[in-house]
Amino acid sequence: MIMLPIIVIGIFGNTVSIFVYSRKHMKKSTVGFLLLSLSIIDLIVLLTALPTFSLYKLPFIPGYMKIGSFHTILSAFCIVYVYPIGCTAKMTSQYIIVLIAVERWFAVCRPLQVQVWCTLRNTIRAMIYIVVIAIMFNAPRFLEFTADLSTGIVNMGLSHSSNNKWYFILYYGIRSIFFDTLIPFAVISVTNIQVIKQLKKSNEERKLLTTQQQKDKRTTTMLLVMVILYASCHMFNTSLKFVNLIFKTYAQFQFTLFRVLHHISNLLLVTYSMSTFFIYLIFSVKYRQVIAAVVSCRNMEELNTTSSRGKAKQFHVKTTSSNGYATIKSV
Repeated sequence: MIMLPIIVIGIFGNTVSIFVYSRKHMKKSTVGFLLLSLSIIDLIVLLTALPTFSLYKLPFIPGYMKIGSFHTILSAFCIVYVYPIGCTAKMTSQYIIVLIAVERWFAVCRPLQVQVWCTLRNTIRAMIYIVVIAIMFNAPRFLEFTADLSTGIVNMGLSHSSNNKWYFILYYGIRSIFFDTLIPFAVISVTNIQVIKQLKKSNEERKLLTTQQQKDKRTTTMLLVMVILYASCHMFNTSLKFVNLIFKTYAQFQFTLFRVLHHISNLLLVTYSMSTFFIYLIFSVKYRQVIAAVVSCRNMEELNTTSSRGKAKQFHVKTTSSNGYATIKSV
């Protein structure tokens, strides 16, 4: 039950974020496009989590826990078909975070190269690769369980660790640990450590920062908070995967303690997808401006014009100070 309000708030927040970052003046920057993509994917994660982890557990659904009832059929459908879609969206979200970390590393640590590598075209191309790879990597999940949708009875398919030991070791173990965990965390850790060092250096040279560079720094701080929160919420899930490899089976199906920890892990993953809305609201001035314009019924064209005038005043500032910041579009 505790997951339901978190998911509902997350769906609302990501819907608002999609509206904000789909504005013309927001999505034309690489950061804006990445945050728009992340909001869409996180919305998919939450929409798939709604029936998979929350709705089917509500006791007032007709035929609760009865074979052949709407409740058991819904549960079976979610396990076999909805859950794999959620896993695909989750992996896509992970690598969008990796892409954001790399983009920030270029912007802060390699400012002279950011305009070459972090173009909107390259970002869109990278996003397509991420989606395609996520679909390919998660396609076998549709075969992990089988279900009789007339009765709602679910049976293990490829996920049966005893009958399909190689699948469990190679796919769930090696693929999941390396591509869902170690590689993303390694890239995120290396890039963020260097970004944090550069931020500390820029704090010492704050007086030398131009107005635009200060905005870029706020954008970097916002994205850094997102990445750190992502790592914190996903670390628990990573630990459980290692436990499953040690036991050579799905520990949450065998032990009550690990079943509880598994639910906590899912709760943290959903909480992360929900929290990005509040991070944008706290750190992004433009985000708050768009929301304020909508709430006050202000003309969006007027907001775009104001934003363009602000950029025009700062257009002449193109140089890079000794703190290493490039002048890039902030959000």
